[in-house]
Amino acid sequence: MRNDFIKLCDNIDYIESKFKSYVHEAGFCTPSEDYIFDNPEFIEWIEGIRYELQYMYEKTKDKYIWNLINVNGVINDFDGKHYDERESFIKLKSALRLLVRDINKYYPEENRGEKKMKKPMLFISHSSDDLLYVQPLVELFADIGLNNETMFCSSVPDYHIPMDNDIYDYLKGLFKNYEIHVIFALSKNYYKSAACLNEMGAAWVLQSKYSTILLPDFDFAEIKGAVNPSRISLKLENKSIDELKARLGELKDIISAEFGISVPANRWEKKRDTFIETIHKILQEGE
Repeated sequence: MRNDFIKLCDNIDYIESKFKSYVHEAGFCTPSEDYIFDNPEFIEWIEGIRYELQYMYEKTKDKYIWNLINVNGVINDFDGKHYDERESFIKLKSALRLLVRDINKYYPEENRGEKKMKKPMLFISHSSDDLLYVQPLVELFADIGLNNETMFCSSVPDYHIPMDNDIYDYLKGLFKNYEIHVIFALSKNYYKSAACLNEMGAAWVLQSKYSTILLPDFDFAEIKGAVNPSRISLKLENKSIDELKARLGELKDIISAEFGISVPANRWEKKRDTFIETIHKILQEGE
C-alpha cells in the first residue's frame, strides 16, 4: 500500500499538466479559471489518492488526513463546480508531499514488516556428546547448499562460534539478527545439558521455527519441555528405511523453500543414502 501511494504522488506533476483553461462563450479565456475534473487520467489518479488516504486514516485516525478527505476537504473540490480547481490542486499537492515525507508514520505496519526482514539461519541445537550423529547431519545440510553463513552448529568446525567470542552473546546475536530455524537433535544427552535446554527455551520464547530429529536410543515418549511431543519428528533409528527417506525428503523440502535453494533429485538421493549408511554404520559399531 505504501509504495502504491508513493507512486501516485510521483505522478503529481504529470497529472497537473492535464489542466485546461475555461473558455467563455464570448471567445476569451480567463487563465485563473483552470479545471481538471473531467480528465480520465485525473479521475483514475484522484480515486487512487482518495483510496490510499482513506486507508491511512482508518489505520492512524490522523486529523491532518481527515481534513483532506472529509466532506469539506480539499480532495472533494474537483467536481466542476468550483471557481478554480488549480488552487485546490496546489493545496492537495503540497499536502501529499508532506505525507510522503513522513510516510513511515502513516504505514506503521509496513515499516515494522521491513524491520523484521532477516536472513534465514539453520541452528543445530544439540549436545556436544552427540557429535557422532550431528556431524553427518551438518554434512548433509552442507551438501544441499547451506554454508557457514546460513548454518550454525557449535561443535562442528567452520560452523561454530568464532575465536574470542562470548558463547551466550554470540547465540543472542544469532537469534536477534537472523530468522532462525532450529533443528533440535534430541537425545538423553540433550536433556542433561543446561545449555541445550537454554537454547530450547530461547527458541520457544522467540517463537522460532523448529524441526525435531530424534537421535538413536531416544523415543517420542521422552520428548518434553518446549518441544511439542505431538509434532511429527524425524527418528534416525527407524526400522523403515522408506519412512526415514521420506522424512528426510520432507525436511530437505522445508529447508530448500526457506533458504531458496534447489537440489537436483539425483544429487539429493545420493547424499541422503550416504547419510543413512553413515548412521547405520555408527549404530552397528556401537552394538
